[in-house]
Amino acid sequence: MKRLRIDTTTLVAIALAAMLIVGYGAIVSLSEDFYLVEAPAGSTFSSAPEGLRVLYAYLDEIGVKRETLRRFDELPAGGTILFAAVEPPVKSVSDAEISGLESWVESGARLVLAGPYAGELLGERYGARRAAGVEAPRRLRPLLPSAYAQGVSAVVPGEDRMLTESPTWATHFKDSAGQVLVSRAAGDGEIVWLAGVYPLSNDGIGEADNARLATLLVAADGPVYFDEYHHGFAAGGGVWERLGGGGRAAVVLAMLAVAVLLWSASQRIAPAIAPVESRESRRGTYITSLAGLYRAAGARAVALDSLAEGLRGAIVKRHGVLETGIARHPRAAGVLEKVSSAGEKVTEQEFVSIAREIARARREVEGRDG
Repeated sequence: MKRLRIDTTTLVAIALAAMLIVGYGAIVSLSEDFYLVEAPAGSTFSSAPEGLRVLYAYLDEIGVKRETLRRFDELPAGGTILFAAVEPPVKSVSDAEISGLESWVESGARLVLAGPYAGELLGERYGARRAAGVEAPRRLRPLLPSAYAQGVSAVVPGEDRMLTESPTWATHFKDSAGQVLVSRAAGDGEIVWLAGVYPLSNDGIGEADNARLATLLVAADGPVYFDEYHHGFAAGGGVWERLGGGGRAAVVLAMLAVAVLLWSASQRIAPAIAPVESRESRRGTYITSLAGLYRAAGARAVALDSLAEGLRGAIVKRHGVLETGIARHPRAAGVLEKVSSAGEKVTEQEFVSIAREIARARREVEGRDG
């Protein structure tokens, strides 16, 4: 019956793999304590100038219910979803998510977008393109009376501008460089698009009436859900879902590397060496008596061949290959050469002398000489 044999290399590889898995799990579970600095611009977890951390806290102070939206497989029953993006979303937006969001808005909810890349949540029929920015931020007054002009005398919009591609968009703030704030109906719901994140950002919310505008934009109807899912802070679906494409590829490669290491550690570099029958070395009195026996029988050459074969077996058992063992033991090489050249007519004195040399050589090979 074959016994499972695990060597030190295999145990080390298994331990390293286990440590890798446990360490990755710890990093994921503790990630919320460390991603504030690394959060993308437009995220409520970012305290950078273009983050929305101040707005998130401000809404809580004025009694507006707000939450972070960290999964997109099931949208809230109603309310407002806000997505602010200065750069392309960390988590790409799928066609299914766009379709589901359109249906959600058309059923009576609101979608507020802020920033040049927030429009990736929209389908092509709601599109707009980015316009060249102005050289420096400047104050703008409302273009017409609307729900987003109540109590707002002037805003500081930042440098981002946009140009809508459909006349169905109503423009609330604009200048010669382009539109700043537009809105449109979508079924029973509404889509509002702010060209830049600055009026909502940590740096910009305190400028002019930006805080008032921010409140009108996001708190018009029901709870406010800040889309953090597309900023990469996904919840649900387990660790594998939260990894994203690059993370999943890295884990797969790491698992393949561990599998190759375990496989290679379990392989032999050459065929297994067959066990050699161990023969007791002939010593002192036994060799002398054997010499007398073979002397009487006249078969000294046969006896030397038998002893030499025992020496060869010990060499193979110790070193695996006869030639390698002979190269490492000059005494054994010399005595085997004597046996080969002795011929059939071996005198008693030659027999005893060679037999003793074989015994000493075998003790040396087996590590018993000393």
